[in-house]
Amino acid sequence: MVVDGVPRAKPPPEVCAKGALEWEHTLVAFLVGRRLPAMKVKEVLQRKWGQVRVFSFHTVSNGVFLIKFENGHARDWVMDNGPWDIWGYHIALRKWTKGMSLRLEECRSIPVWVKLSNVPVHWWSNVGLSYIASVLGRPLYMDTPTTKRQTLTFARICVHMLATSSFPTAINLDLDDGSSTVVEVEYPWKPQACSLCKVFDHAN
Repeated sequence: MVVDGVPRAKPPPEVCAKGALEWEHTLVAFLVGRRLPAMKVKEVLQRKWGQVRVFSFHTVSNGVFLIKFENGHARDWVMDNGPWDIWGYHIALRKWTKGMSLRLEECRSIPVWVKLSNVPVHWWSNVGLSYIASVLGRPLYMDTPTTKRQTLTFARICVHMLATSSFPTAINLDLDDGSSTVVEVEYPWKPQACSLCKVFDHAN
């Protein structure tokens, strides 16, 4: 149809829902600080992710790729065993969701895995851990051992962090009895940000 002289498409909701279902086990990926040909990226990931065996690789835009898996188990195996790199360059991974931007603009924020240690047991829940991690940035998801509480030594959470972050190594946690404790923070991989531009694409 045409609205105000402009062609307009309005598919029924089930068309969008069916299309989104096809991509539900997909990761959005890009390399931090480097652009490489799509085929080179795919070749390296096929070697590193041999346990997954089958995935399809799709170029979306300059530097952004969609990696589609056969099931959620394969996708989550990749997430749980990260962070990953290609020739020393970190590959940022996020679970695809409907409506998320697939354009790589100025890299002012990035998903980073963090390890939280010394978390009180009664705070060890998705909600409790998310509250703690929100001090660092926007919590995205946790790895399988954390969600299943297989070990309470540390929690592993992927957090969307800003280039302006100081990447603190400790968080003061106020407890319900009026006391406080210190939650220790580690970064298995910490991106370098340009102190002048405040972006992750390059370091000065």
